[in-house]
Formats: sequence, structure tokens, C-alpha cells
Amino acid sequence: MRRLASRRTIALTMGGVVLLAYVALVGLRVLYPLAYESDIANLAEIHDLDPALIAAVVRCESRFRAAAVSAHGAVGLMQIMPETGAWIAEQIPISDYSTDRLIEPELNLRLGCWYLRSLLDRFDSRDEALAAYNAGPTHVERWARGDGSIFPETRTFIDRVNASLPVYDAYFSARWLLRITPSLLL
Repeated sequence: MRRLASRRTIALTMGGVVLLAYVALVGLRVLYPLAYESDIANLAEIHDLDPALIAAVVRCESRFRAAAVSAHGAVGLMQIMPETGAWIAEQIPISDYSTDRLIEPELNLRLGCWYLRSLLDRFDSRDEALAAYNAGPTHVERWARGDGSIFPETRTFIDRVNASLPVYDAYFSARWLLRITPSLLL
């Protein structure tokens, strides 16, 4: 009888541990959502980018909301400014670009990934590239010369992207995590 009670206790404890672990994973998916996974993975390969970095930037910019528009006028998943989008479209080139299309997830990711790659190639560190992504390359060049200091918003952006990277690394390294938990975009 004691043996049966002991086995039940062990089974209930193990079941509770598994349930708590699953709830923690679901909570992680709420805090660190991921959508457009295959687009991100494809563009990461095309542009020689870490897919976790792309996902971290998208999370910090728009929380994966394709129609997001910032107070400054940046649009879409990767929060592309309309002027920057037009410039990137000329560089790639994309002949049918229009500002209205920035809410299209595939186009926004394509433009944002191209721009992020160009900034990583231009600046010495990932943090400088992220600062340029957030505040513009001109500001980063000024800050590097000692003219002014980084905007608090830009410092926060860099810190948030870097803090998100380990979670997105885990998602892309252990894709089974994504399959066993629902995608919860809030």
C-alpha cells in the first residue's frame, strides 16, 4: 500500500513538474512571440544574418504586428521609415515599391533584413549597427566622433535586442519548442 502511495506521489510530482515546464514555455512564447519564422529563416540565409537577430529586432520594433506604425512614422514588422524604405527599394531594386506596401510582412522583412545587413557591414560592431538601425547611421557616426551621446531610446533598443537574442537563439536551435507551444501574439 505504501509503495502504491509513493508511486502516486512521484507520478503526481512528475506530472506537476512537466505541467509547470509547459506553462513556463507558453509564458515565454507570450513574452517572446515569433511569427513569420520561415520568412525570417530564408532572409537570414540570403543576407547572411542570424535569424535570432532578425526576430529580436522585429520583437523590439513591432512585437510581430505587421501593421504597426510608430509615433515617428516607422511602419511594419521592422519599423521601416517611408524614406528609408524608398531608398532601400532603389538599392535592391524593387520596381513596384510604395509606402503603402510597408505593412506587407514579406516586403517589410525583405527591406529590413537588407538594411540590417548593410549596417552590419558598415559599422564595427553589432551594437553600432543596431544603434544605426534605430537612430540612423548619421547619428552613430556623430557619436563615434564624440559629438553628442547616444539617445536613451536607442540604448534601450540595443539592450532589448541583445536581451532577446538568447531566447530567439533557443527557438531557432530547438524548433521543437515552437511546435509544442502555441504562437501567442498579443
